[in-house]
Amino acid sequence: MTGWLVQNVGMPARVDLVDLPPRAAAARDAIAGHARVAVLRFLLDHPDSTRPAIVAGTGISSGGVRSALAELEQLGFVDADAAQPRRGHRVRYAANRRALTDDLTAFVAWMLH
Repeated sequence: MTGWLVQNVGMPARVDLVDLPPRAAAARDAIAGHARVAVLRFLLDHPDSTRPAIVAGTGISSGGVRSALAELEQLGFVDADAAQPRRGHRVRYAANRRALTDDLTAFVAWMLH
């Protein structure tokens, strides 16, 4: 079984996936960490939540939620109701269900190909 995994030079424990479409890779990244999955799951059930509500609802630290939200927003799976910079603003977050569904479907299709 050669050709579908490429060894990452310098990091022998990690391998890069070959031919993984960018949006499928984004979905993989979104579900690769506990905090991101917990935040996504919470926002799917509780749209328009503030960061303190997400912290309370998930049990994840404020810093963990902040990092997860930033990563998920960059990946396109979370939307915020305020533009950057947000300092001093009460921001509400919601999961982008459509993007998440489309990209998870692309990831599953790649896996089952």
